[in-house]
Amino acid sequence: MRFLDVFNEIKKGDYALTDEAVYASIQNGDEFIPLYGGNKDHRTTERRISISAKTKKGIPITVFSGDGIIISLDGSAGSMTYKSGERFSLNHHAGFITLREDAREKVNLEFFAIYLQNYYRNLSVSDGSKTLSLDQIYNEEFDLPPFDVQCHALYSIKKISPKIKQLTRIKEKLSALIEKEFSVDYCNYQGKAVPISECIDYLSGNSGLTEEVAYQMLHNEGPRYVILSSAAEGNSTLGNVPFCQINGRPLKVFSNQEGLLVNRKGKAGLTRYLKPGMYTLNDDAYILFNKADSPYTIDLRWLGIQYRKEFLSYSSSADNGTWNMTGFFQYSKIDIPDIQEQISLVKSVERIQQKIERIDSIICRYDSLLCKELAV
Repeated sequence: MRFLDVFNEIKKGDYALTDEAVYASIQNGDEFIPLYGGNKDHRTTERRISISAKTKKGIPITVFSGDGIIISLDGSAGSMTYKSGERFSLNHHAGFITLREDAREKVNLEFFAIYLQNYYRNLSVSDGSKTLSLDQIYNEEFDLPPFDVQCHALYSIKKISPKIKQLTRIKEKLSALIEKEFSVDYCNYQGKAVPISECIDYLSGNSGLTEEVAYQMLHNEGPRYVILSSAAEGNSTLGNVPFCQINGRPLKVFSNQEGLLVNRKGKAGLTRYLKPGMYTLNDDAYILFNKADSPYTIDLRWLGIQYRKEFLSYSSSADNGTWNMTGFFQYSKIDIPDIQEQISLVKSVERIQQKIERIDSIICRYDSLLCKELAV
């Protein structure tokens, strides 16, 4: 069957639903609803927006509700999440699928979102693209088992689903806890209102260092450096390269000391701690490190945790934000407690992060199972 044999036309999310529009809606003082986009799944609520918000062009946002499926159209194109009884908004990176009235006994929406997810994900990359057009969806044919078989298979899956949802809610609460600004009553200080430039230095990236360059040097000999980049999560790596020249300049490297990776673009201002290793980076990120002649002892994990909001405050609010390194080093000042008090905070946060990682591992195994083709 074809898509439009059983479904209505997909209703896409709103264009011009920028960060500025989201922030402006905070002033409305009314109900907030989840805002979803081209995510891998749409269970975790990363952003919310006022129900009366308007796009950057002044058009009221679309509020979606009822039984249906959110489908990502780029980003994690093809990923689908069944929704029922929830009001939410979408940006133009996603759309909402609803059933035709005459197909209620032909398609179980929740089963469809699981059963054909791999099909649409593969369709989105069949031509080398990570986007999925409405024409692609409408023109492709698919098969479904009988309705009673769909319902029976879904029943088996749903025995696990409530536990996954509960774990997701716990993860959201733990993540929100980490994102708060920590207010700690430190007893002893090495210094107060210390200019960040007196104790921390930075390494900027290599312009022109791309995945293509890394591929071209795949078989070159010599010690290899992990290429770091800007990313929202994960390892933020783009492969590795040996020491070389990029655009006629020696490769900038960072070796054998701890660092703090700071996103320059995208999720600008987010940080990630780097254990001692052999690193290089493109120009989408910076690496911060302790100055050799600094009179202060600073745990970089603590710096990223305690001053998270300070880092983020030097990011632009555009859709593709940029971190203002110059402003950060010119104006930021920090209070530096005794090193043991720094470590105490780090250990507390690491215990929370370990719980989040355990939950992520469980959810990842569950998602991997659902991503496989179901044999029914």
